[in-house]
Amino acid sequence: MSRTIFIGDLHGCYDETVKLLAQCQVTPEDWVIFLGDYVDRGPENAKCCDLVRQREQVQGRPAGILGNHEEKHLDYERLRAQGRQPGNMAPTHVATAMQLRPEHYAWFKSLPLFIRVPEHNQVAVHAGVYPGRPIEAQEPRHLLHIQMIQPYDKWGNPTRNTKSMWPSRVPDNEDGWKFWTHFWNGTEQIVFGHSVLTKPLITDKVVGIDGGAVFGRQLYAYIMPERRIVTVQGTKDWGRGRRGQPTEEESIRGHKIHTYPIHGDVSTYS
Repeated sequence: MSRTIFIGDLHGCYDETVKLLAQCQVTPEDWVIFLGDYVDRGPENAKCCDLVRQREQVQGRPAGILGNHEEKHLDYERLRAQGRQPGNMAPTHVATAMQLRPEHYAWFKSLPLFIRVPEHNQVAVHAGVYPGRPIEAQEPRHLLHIQMIQPYDKWGNPTRNTKSMWPSRVPDNEDGWKFWTHFWNGTEQIVFGHSVLTKPLITDKVVGIDGGAVFGRQLYAYIMPERRIVTVQGTKDWGRGRRGQPTEEESIRGHKIHTYPIHGDVSTYS
């Protein structure tokens, strides 16, 4: 029987990805779905893109969705096409842009924002979904970026606030802000990446599997129908301390990345 294998954010970690696929014993009959963010921070960005593209050819159906980092590089490319140079590009984005070729940008443009897996009633997205909306009516900004939201006030009344924030940016004096996974009550189980988690988040409604491999943490796969997690350890902290200890710049600015509990015993970094 063929399997569906979801894989978290790669961020240029090509060697770990190859190792994870081998550890999962992937066959041509399996449906492998990567959850976006193939580029930035890690060393082998183009190779990660090519790996996903090649997997699409093998399995004859989509293997990847758009992540917010691919979205950012499409923004850069649009500016260059207008004869303008992107300003204030992060060094890791510059390094990625030097690896990418025209076919990568064309592929980014073709990537869907979500993939339905009907046989398991699951939907693969990059970041998450906003409650009370069908998948086809979700806004790209939520599918690509959502984290903390405030759809209801402390009395349970709708707020009409569709804004999303990083956990570290949530105002201390405002009630009702929670990670989006608390609010999703659609019929589908949502499988997502984007937010680096201290451990996989698995409930009957959501599966979160960004383990932060590019920060020297874990690269996760989630295999259906056995609902099994497979893990490969990241080989190096390419994020230079962005998930754990502060970098020199963070120390100077007085900002440190902290962990924030978001759902049960699972935390994220912000």
